Amino acid sequence: MIGAARPAAIMALLFCAAALLAACSSVDRQQARICVAVATAVAPAGQPVSIQAVIPLEGVSHAVRVNYTVPNMHLPLYVDCAFAGGTLEMGRRDVIGVRGYDGALTELQLLTLHRWFLSQDGAVSRAIAETNWQAPGLQVSSIALPKSVGFALQQVTNILNLAALYSPLALAFALVYGLIRRIHMAFGQIAVIGGYGAIIGIVTVVSMPSLGLVSSVLVILVMAGALAALWSWLVGRAVILPLADSPDRAFIIATIGLGIALSEMLRLTQGAREIWVQPLLDTPVILTQGAFPVVVTEMRLLIIGLALVILPAVLLFMRYSAFGRAWRAVADDRVMARLNGIDPAQVTGTTLVLASTLAAGGGTVLALSYGSITYSMGLIIGLKALLASLVGGAGSLLGAVLGGLLIAMLETLWSAYFDSSSRDIVVLGLLTLLFVLRPNGLLGRGAALEEDHAVRPS
Repeated sequence: MIGAARPAAIMALLFCAAALLAACSSVDRQQARICVAVATAVAPAGQPVSIQAVIPLEGVSHAVRVNYTVPNMHLPLYVDCAFAGGTLEMGRRDVIGVRGYDGALTELQLLTLHRWFLSQDGAVSRAIAETNWQAPGLQVSSIALPKSVGFALQQVTNILNLAALYSPLALAFALVYGLIRRIHMAFGQIAVIGGYGAIIGIVTVVSMPSLGLVSSVLVILVMAGALAALWSWLVGRAVILPLADSPDRAFIIATIGLGIALSEMLRLTQGAREIWVQPLLDTPVILTQGAFPVVVTEMRLLIIGLALVILPAVLLFMRYSAFGRAWRAVADDRVMARLNGIDPAQVTGTTLVLASTLAAGGGTVLALSYGSITYSMGLIIGLKALLASLVGGAGSLLGAVLGGLLIAMLETLWSAYFDSSSRDIVVLGLLTLLFVLRPNGLLGRGAALEEDHAVRPS
């Protein structure tokens, strides 16, 4: 398994490096888009705008200069846009000053520009479409692929990004079920708490612009994981551990109620409205050329890279570490594990923290990759992750990761090649057929012949 994980880890590191290199562009992509749109607004009336260059304005922080031409004027024209902040700062998209070829805009003109142009839905995109300008991107490869191959590879990137949401959550379910043979129905809400933690991390790094990109990403991940782990530890002490030896029905009902309580807590503390995250690391990275170029954003590339590193690392940790051996011992026989000096309660508590951290990773992907989070998302993503865990094999750690990948593949490919409105019906139908053919999932095992309990999953 170690040998198989090494190529994936190397590929993930290359992906992360490409994302970080792409993030080092001297002009913020969002600010460049806005300033190009401003150029069309301040250019001579009725003249089509041809963008020549978009460059940083020397000597001024958070400012962009757009050089452009129009047909009836032979001299090169320009417009300078000053913003209230830079990347990962508040005010990144707030224009606080504009200077063109005929002077600076007055406060009233700037207010009019905001009110009747920049704040209108789709106005910036429509203005850019009228020019010859394309957003800057990082070209990783010049390989030209046939259209069908490029389209298929684009779907592969979409599958990996969606699997980065499902697989950590499915692995979290498998960690708990494999240990105590109980289904923890509140992991979807724990993931949403992690998503809110990521939002808090973004607010933190926005207020500390000197952190830098790598440190900012680490702060966001730590905030998400810490908040989810704290809540998971609290509910573990209050609900999970006291009910670990109770009947299945009582445990499931208690965790369903726990999930509802956590959702209501989020609604009351964070509000019922959907929270949108401003685009971060959204410069396109061109992986291949051709009739259908394969393009992903820096953020999605970073998410895929981290998932390809973290998920194999967790699997290796659970297989070869002392904690992994203790986890398997408690999963096999709690009484015998206690007789050998292992504290099942401590192992269960640590497992809950580890599982909640993985769930927080899924919530972070939800917030950063899809750009929004709301208190009510926990139920649906929790059910999909539970389904992914069961598809892989109840309690099987590797199976949970593969189950998340399978569901992501089915959803993405059906949406890409067929009518997306029927996606969920078809996916659930295919998964039902899979359970008919393999009731124990992809890597699950049947019941033991002795002692009347399930064989410990690998």
